[in-house]
Parts: sequence; C-alpha cells; structure tokens
Amino acid sequence: MCKRFFSASAPIVKKKRGKMPELPEVETIVQGLKPKLAQQKIGQLRIYDPKIERMLVGEYLSGRRIINIRRRGKYIVFELNGDLDLIVHLRMSGGLLYQQNEPQSIRWVRAVMKLDDGFLIFQDRRRLGVMELSRSRGLDLRLGMEPLSSDFNSDYLRQKLAGSKRPIKVFLMDQTIVAGIGNIYAQEILFVAGVHPQREARSLNNNEIRKLVKATKSILAMAIKHQGTTVSDFQNADASEGNFQNFLKVYGRNNKPCLVCGTVIRKIKLQGRTTYFCEKCQK
Repeated sequence: MCKRFFSASAPIVKKKRGKMPELPEVETIVQGLKPKLAQQKIGQLRIYDPKIERMLVGEYLSGRRIINIRRRGKYIVFELNGDLDLIVHLRMSGGLLYQQNEPQSIRWVRAVMKLDDGFLIFQDRRRLGVMELSRSRGLDLRLGMEPLSSDFNSDYLRQKLAGSKRPIKVFLMDQTIVAGIGNIYAQEILFVAGVHPQREARSLNNNEIRKLVKATKSILAMAIKHQGTTVSDFQNADASEGNFQNFLKVYGRNNKPCLVCGTVIRKIKLQGRTTYFCEKCQK
C-alpha cells in the first residue's frame, strides 16, 4: 500500500465537529457526480488507507465501467458492469470530489479513482467513511423505504408505527424503516408536523401520520433543492457548500424564539443525540 498522503497548504474540510450527511446531502452529491461519471471506465484505484484497503481490492475495479450512480438512503452506489456495486458511505466527515487533474494539494485523501476523464477523490478527515464492493442490489435488502418514493405513505407508516414504544424521532432515524433520515432532518420534519420528538411512535393518530408523511417529503425535497445542509464538513462534489442551513426552523436554535410562536426553543438529549423542539408547537 502506498502510505504517501498528498500535502496541502489549506485543508478543504472544516475543523468543526462533523455531522453525518443525510439523504439531501447524499442526493446532492449523486446529482453532481452522475452526469460527469456515468459510463466512464475505471483505470485505477489508488488506496491510501489500510481500512479501505481491507474493504476493497483496488485491482478488481480496474477496467470496470460505471453504468449508473444512485443514492440509497445515506449511501452512494456506483453500479458497475459485472453485476457489482461500489458502495460509499461518507459517515461524519467524508467527501467525494471530482476534478479533471490529478490531485496534488488535498489533505485527508483515502482513495483516488482514475477515470477515462478526470479523477474521483475520496477524502475523509476522521477516517470513518466506508468504501466497499457488493453484489448488485444487495444494499437494497438491508434498508427501509425511501421517504421520497410513492410507497412511503400513510398506510406504510401507520403499519410500521403500530406497537412501537420508541420515541418518534428515534423511529424516524431507523434506517431499516425509513432510509436516509438522520438527526437534523428528523428534527425539522417533526417540527413542521407538530409532533414532539419524545412521543411514543405508536401514539400518533391518523391525522398526525398524514402530517408526518407530508412534512417528510416537503422538508427533504426542499433541502435537496438547496443542495443540502452545511453545518460542519459537508461539501458537494464540486467542493461547494449546501444552503439549507439558512432555512432550518428548529435545529441548532437552542434558547432562540420559535419562528412560528415565539416560545423559546428547548434542547434535550434523546438517546444520546442533541434534539431541539418547541414545547408549544410540538405536542
């Protein structure tokens, strides 16, 4: 394994505590990469991190073509010829950058994929990200419903909520039930739906379930439109930042007035995750 890391005069990632990219951020990256990488052939994959090397045999990818790029939950899936998927999970501080020239000044590089036209760079300051091979569609079997699909509706959610004593926020973040929602968007969705994050999932009535489905789809769609939320490390495939942080209604607003009713936003810990909510708007 080559142990050389590219030097850098200025890091491309911020040094704040990382926030894991969720569905809108991953979708934004996929939308940026797809027109550039689809149908390109992989010439070589250079790995600079032993963890990635254990997950992936770089030589096995050489000569394979990228047929399609898609998102599944919080994962980026490169569909390759030969019924293989190259799966990437960015975790807390990972990023994928595409550029024409070979990188010479990027820190935290873990892998570089040489393509027909340009280079795809996997960088990760905290070295938590994942890059692995899987048989086609293997990931789909492990994950729950895509919240922006037509199948994610009141009937589906009602069936899954029935009998669950978990807090509704924890329920929404279960990737085997709803794929792609994390800490930030769960809070924004519950605020818009008017549901308290500590409510038992099974306690929601039909009207609240309908509101929750509607809020889920609208919040995620709007976040994608604004290219995701950058509160720490997240960057798009061209190194630009998201903009949805300017539209957050509750996340990160501790002790600030609610944008709807003026009540002071509260902050609690819910199963180890910081959670913001409005006591008046969310019941």
